[in-house]
Amino acid sequence: MEPIKISVITVAFNASRYIETTILSVINQTYSNIEYIIIDGGSTDGTVDIIKKYSNKISYWISEPDKGIYDAMNKGINKATGEWINFMNAGDTFHNPDTLSAVSEYLKNTSAEIVYGDVNHICEWGEKKCKPLPLHCIKHQMAFSHQSCFTNTKLMKQEKFSTKFKIANDYNFFYKQFIANKSFLYIPICIANYDTIYGISAKQHFLAIKENAYINGDIKTFKWKIQYTISFILFSLRKLIRTILPSNIVLKIKRYQNTKNI
Repeated sequence: MEPIKISVITVAFNASRYIETTILSVINQTYSNIEYIIIDGGSTDGTVDIIKKYSNKISYWISEPDKGIYDAMNKGINKATGEWINFMNAGDTFHNPDTLSAVSEYLKNTSAEIVYGDVNHICEWGEKKCKPLPLHCIKHQMAFSHQSCFTNTKLMKQEKFSTKFKIANDYNFFYKQFIANKSFLYIPICIANYDTIYGISAKQHFLAIKENAYINGDIKTFKWKIQYTISFILFSLRKLIRTILPSNIVLKIKRYQNTKNI
């Protein structure tokens, strides 16, 4: 019996610095039945040349203007023919070459519609493996990384991503599925290396928090407003301190904070 087909979709725009790492992460997987789709937003920085370099190992790719990252992701969904979809966007990678082989053992034996695992955060100070939050936390924030998630293709084609929000439409999608009682399954596998340095949501952390709160209704509560204000003040203070301290001291502090959180 042929192994189940997994569609891996990469969306990119002017990502020449890091898209090759993502492509190699996908095409060097040991799993045999991968459909690899790349949707580029009309890059002008050499990204397309890198895609062309590996075109014989890419199932489908296109480079054209789009209406943003989620419009591009929806284009990828439209082209997907696998049983499951994973989004591994430019800059992110699978945790190791055997990741999809390990994940497939769970995908072929589950009735769940959304399967998710652990993620390895790539930060300025190093790396940190993180487990998802308890699933009920999705009522207030993203409980897992979308790079470490596989969604049933039939469900994705029915729902797709909204383009209402700038960077939180993935949370919007999974929040709606949770509220609709769709079935989720956690698997104990570190699936992705998530780029917290160059990633879109990493750069716009507080916009993501605000959009999440619009989606789940928390933004209407006094408690959320207080927590958001305090978080923003603390973040601003930390940012100010980092501009004053030497960069090597800042990195030492981050490494120390990381070890305390393990």
